[in-house]
This record gives sequence, C-alpha cells and structure tokens, in this order.
Amino acid sequence: MKSECQQTKMLHDKRGSLLLEVVISIGLAAIFFSASAGLLIIYKKSFQNTFTNQQVYSAAQQGVNALLSINFSDLTPIENGVLQYNNDTKQWNILYGDPEFITPNITRTVSISEVRRDNDCLIVTTGGETDIDSLYLSTEINWQNTKTEPKTLTSSTLATNWEDPQGNCFAPASSNISLNVSLANWGGAKQLRDVYIINDSSFPVTLTKMTLTWDNASQLQQIFGIGQKLWSDSGPGTPAGTQISGTEIDIIDAAIPANTIDYTHKIQFTSVMSGATLTISIEFSDGSVFTSEPFTPL
Repeated sequence: MKSECQQTKMLHDKRGSLLLEVVISIGLAAIFFSASAGLLIIYKKSFQNTFTNQQVYSAAQQGVNALLSINFSDLTPIENGVLQYNNDTKQWNILYGDPEFITPNITRTVSISEVRRDNDCLIVTTGGETDIDSLYLSTEINWQNTKTEPKTLTSSTLATNWEDPQGNCFAPASSNISLNVSLANWGGAKQLRDVYIINDSSFPVTLTKMTLTWDNASQLQQIFGIGQKLWSDSGPGTPAGTQISGTEIDIIDAAIPANTIDYTHKIQFTSVMSGATLTISIEFSDGSVFTSEPFTPL
C-alpha cells in the first residue's frame, strides 16, 4: 500500500499537470486568436486595396472616355484640368480648378497636350512641328494605399481630328486623288479603257468601293484595276450579278502606292456603251469619296 506521503505527492503532480495543461491551452488559444486576428487584418487591408484599385481604374477609364467624347474643335491644351458633367447638355466640360475628389481618398485631374510630328508625319518627342490635328489626352489619378503610401496612375490616349483635318498628315485620301479620262475609250464597244487614277500624295491610299453612273440600259459586269480584278458579277466583291447604273460596288480593298498613276485596265459592261456619258465615284478606307466630272469616252 502507498503511504499517505506518496498519495499526497501524486495528487500534487496531477494538479500540477492539469494546471500546466490549462496554461498551455490558454497559450495556444491566444496564439490562435492572435494569428486569426492578424490574418483578418491582412485580409481586410488586401480587400481594401483591391476595392480601391478598382475605383482607381474605373476613374481613370471614365476620365479618358469623357475626354474622347468632347468634340476635337473644343479641345485645347491644358494642365491640371477638372472634368465637369453638364446634365442639361449631357456633355463633359473641362475647367480649371482643384483636383476632383472621386472619393475622399482618390483625386483626378486631366490634361491635354500638343503632339509633334516630323516631315514623315511620325510622332517625335523633340523637334518636328506641332500637329494641329492631334492631341494627347491624359487622366491622372492620385490616392493612398492602406499603408498611406502615395500612389499615381496616368492613363493617356491620342485624339485625332478625323472629321475635319486641317494639316497635311490627315488630309482625306480623296483630296490627293484625280482621274485622267482624256484618253478614255471603248474597247470592243463594251470595255472602258485608258482611265488613269492618280495618287499625288506621299502615302498609299486604299480603294474600298466604287459607284459608276451611265445613261443607257447596259449593265456593269466587271471592274479591273491596280493590277487585279476588283469586282465581277460572279465575284470577287459584292453585290453579285450584273448591276445597273448608280449601284454601289463593294470592291476588294486595293491600295495605290504613293505618287503613283494607276491604269484601270478595263471596266466591262454587258452591251454596247458607245456614246454613253459616265461618272466614276471612288470611296477610300478613310470614308472620303472622289467623284469625277461627267465624261464621254471616245
């Protein structure tokens, strides 16, 4: 039998073990909750950064889209401008002023700056001349992340005066095109020959559509030019079948090189065209159109 002293010692050992287990459990729980709290804080900060970044990108994209929605003629160079939406006109305006607060933590400014190009109309950072038909549009977003570190995002794009270009770099393709029909004649009475398309520009131009008019009952059957068949009643191009006067013909796209005179080879009709008076309209890839004066081939 165990002595009373031994029993007392065993009781003390058990109590000590229980106390140690409790202390260890409390310690582990504290570590667990501390780690969980730390992870929660990290997750919260990460979520806040992600949400803020989404707001930043959205504000930047909205700024660029707003600038692009303004008519080119209403854009002038400006630094640190502010966007303002007019509910009456449903249009954006640019004002001078303090940065716009998208949120208490995010600000936005916009700027418009000149573009410079060399003699080949390539954009350059130094030298060259100011391109009156182009402008840089920029939106700058400033904010602080969860560490209160300052951050900046700049989004830029290039605006071009496609509607009414005033300089030489974006002149409509049709403005540099002429048609020489002085030797135009009828081959076999049905084929228009010796018509020349002249590209006087220093850039290639691309033909996309043609419309011919004439004053008899014959129908258009084929168009050859720029070294290839551009359209035929059986293809390529559309519409299919022979076509009456004034029909818009969607030819295969064909480019005339810079400073080139192109011989159209032939434009063929279904019946005799002798004595007919024609016009030729050509549409280019930029949407501009050249239309000849009426002419009567030999």
